[in-house]
Amino acid sequence: MLNENSTPKAKINILLVDDQDANLRVLEAVLAELDEVLVSVSSGEQALRELLVRDFAVVLMDVQMPTMSGFEAAGLIRSHPRSRAVPIIFLTAAGDERALVEQAYALGAVDYLSKPISPVILRAKVAVFIDLYRKTAEIALHAQATHLAALRTRDERIRLILDNTRDYAFIGTDTDGIVTEWEGGAETITGWFAARACGQPSAIIFTPEDRAAGVPGREMRTARETGRADDKRWHVRRDGTRFFADGVMVPLWDDGGKLRGYAKIFRDATTERLAAEQLEMSELQLGESRQRSQRAEEGMRRLAAVAAQSSDFIGIASSEARASYVNPAGRRLAGLAPDAALGEQRIGDFFSPDCQAFVEAVVLPAMRGAQARWEGELHIRNFSTGAILPVYYKGFAVFDDDGQNIGLASIMRDITAQKQAENDLRRVAADLAEADRRKSEFLATLAHELRNPLAPIRTGLDLIRMPAGSRDMGRVHDMMDRQLGHLIHLVNDLLDVARITRGKIELRREASDVATLVAMAVETSMAALNAGGHTLAIEVAGEALPLDVDVTRIVQVLSNLLNNAAKYTPAGGRIVLRAARDGAEVLLSVGDSGVGIAPDDMGTLFDMFTQVGRNLDRSQGGLGIGLSLVRRLVELHGGSVSAASAGRDQGSTFTVRLPLRPDGAAAAPAPHAGAEGAAGAALRVLVVDDNVDAGDTLSTLLEALGHSTRVALDGERGLVLAAEFRPHLAFLDIGLPGMSGHQLARAIRASAELDGMLLVALTGWGARADVAMSRQAGFDRHLTKPVDIGALSMVLDAAVRGGALS
Repeated sequence: MLNENSTPKAKINILLVDDQDANLRVLEAVLAELDEVLVSVSSGEQALRELLVRDFAVVLMDVQMPTMSGFEAAGLIRSHPRSRAVPIIFLTAAGDERALVEQAYALGAVDYLSKPISPVILRAKVAVFIDLYRKTAEIALHAQATHLAALRTRDERIRLILDNTRDYAFIGTDTDGIVTEWEGGAETITGWFAARACGQPSAIIFTPEDRAAGVPGREMRTARETGRADDKRWHVRRDGTRFFADGVMVPLWDDGGKLRGYAKIFRDATTERLAAEQLEMSELQLGESRQRSQRAEEGMRRLAAVAAQSSDFIGIASSEARASYVNPAGRRLAGLAPDAALGEQRIGDFFSPDCQAFVEAVVLPAMRGAQARWEGELHIRNFSTGAILPVYYKGFAVFDDDGQNIGLASIMRDITAQKQAENDLRRVAADLAEADRRKSEFLATLAHELRNPLAPIRTGLDLIRMPAGSRDMGRVHDMMDRQLGHLIHLVNDLLDVARITRGKIELRREASDVATLVAMAVETSMAALNAGGHTLAIEVAGEALPLDVDVTRIVQVLSNLLNNAAKYTPAGGRIVLRAARDGAEVLLSVGDSGVGIAPDDMGTLFDMFTQVGRNLDRSQGGLGIGLSLVRRLVELHGGSVSAASAGRDQGSTFTVRLPLRPDGAAAAPAPHAGAEGAAGAALRVLVVDDNVDAGDTLSTLLEALGHSTRVALDGERGLVLAAEFRPHLAFLDIGLPGMSGHQLARAIRASAELDGMLLVALTGWGARADVAMSRQAGFDRHLTKPVDIGALSMVLDAAVRGGALS
């Protein structure tokens, strides 16, 4: 029992390791009398974890355990620095086999006991190790206390030395240059109190120009690499004044060779430095007479007073070109501190290396010669940053009253902004010239592309006017239809580009899949592919590749790439269309064996009005807007497009990346509506269009299809004919004089007598906003001019199916 003055002993941890819970309970019961902390675990793995977080006096470990044997666990315990010295007693029911005993002791076991184990013997052995653990701990505590006392004594001696040494500053930092000690005369010399300085970078005492030039870091690197770094430079106090430091920085390494920080020791040598600089200045003036020196100094003072107010660089040098004065603006331009000494610097030293030889050979002789001046553009260097700046330099000689050359004056103006403006103007001029060239080229190409289809259309009209003969009118009609389609395609491409450029295009996204889009694009481009006799290979991944896109626009993208491949591949070439998954994206690529792309053309490939490798013998037409349209449509979908080619006549590959639909849903597009069904039902149709030819030709076509028609040239007449004719269907132009198409549609919808009439807007305006306005006005359909007979037949069929004949 403890008395009142005794200190209770801390309990010792004992680790019990056995996979049998009953064995653990027995061990706990046997060792309970020791009144220590018993930690029981059922595996070697658990024992290793406990040894990493706690200290144990002894480990009692079963040899045979299922997942990790006691010997294996002991080997791991001995391999870890934290646990390699812990005593281990093996407990086993396997008997005292010599091999097992030798293996146990080879692993560092202190004992090997066979079951059944005598409780008295086991307690006695464990008690020995508990006592040994406590004595070892007491010895360690005593050694630690002795060491700490020695350290305190040493620290007190160091503190006495530092507190009584005020002429030298002692600064300690960590490895990153952060101040940890601020001792000796550091406060007196720098003006920084220790409480404010500790925790800040040691760079606080460096001048701004030295900090900008990276001197603090360079000083630490030199000390680390060479063992010391001399510190002989100007520093700055807390109040902004400067002092010249004379000292050294050394690295601090521990016994293991690891860098722990740096020590910086210096003294204030400002007085000696100023005296030395003054001495240098005095030595420069030796050899001159006292009278000339006095007149020169007076003249220089007057000039300096004026120069101090100037925003230009103004410098004064001796007739030997040694600098003696630079005004504040000049010091800023040259990267010199306000109080930095000019030393031995010559006029030429202020200029960039490529100008120095010219200054020495041309500029200075001109200033010293009969001309006594020189001016022109040069380049000055900034001593602090190393930057090279363009300046306009004026230099001239300074004469005294007797006409003697007493010095050289330099005036420099920074013309960086002027040079930048000139470069910008040249760049803008080049861009404007390039834009003008492209515009002229585009207009010439547009005229050429419009004439191409217009010429056969005009020839077809001439053939139609001729008396019927042996000519094949079917071929003439097909040719005119193809050329008209080409014209429509050109106009649509131009409108698409204009809408995208102005941000007016709107995507009509819907669920679709890659296979469907590929099939639709191939169907659209098959005529161009067949015309060139090309072989088309389609390689689409078997897995579903769902997309959320504007189907029409993506089909347009793929069709443009297929048409391009057909256009720039010689007859009989090979074209490959591939589609595959790449992570969360789908890759669509069109490769060909065509003319290829030169490396110089890659940079402008997707620019507007650009055609790669165009020449007269291989020209395939086009305005050079197809690839630009492809890129912009793909980017609107959140994707990207790129091109690759090995060079001329090596073929090319265009790759489109599009994000896959996140939910994986894909929907097939609705089947195309058929055009049949309207031919056998006669309708009354009203056509309202202020273009006489447009109205008459549509009326003629409708009558040829078996329908009766009426034509009006304005909205007012159209409303009268609607009341008289009672049409089943009306095609209304939007841009009518007087009453617009929208107003006419609203008037028809307001009349009960005209209820049930199918209204179709037929106009040149086809943007999504135009369609919405048509819906609001009461139109059932919106068609964009020119309309083909297929679309017309679908509207007629809708009129029949919608009950217009009832």
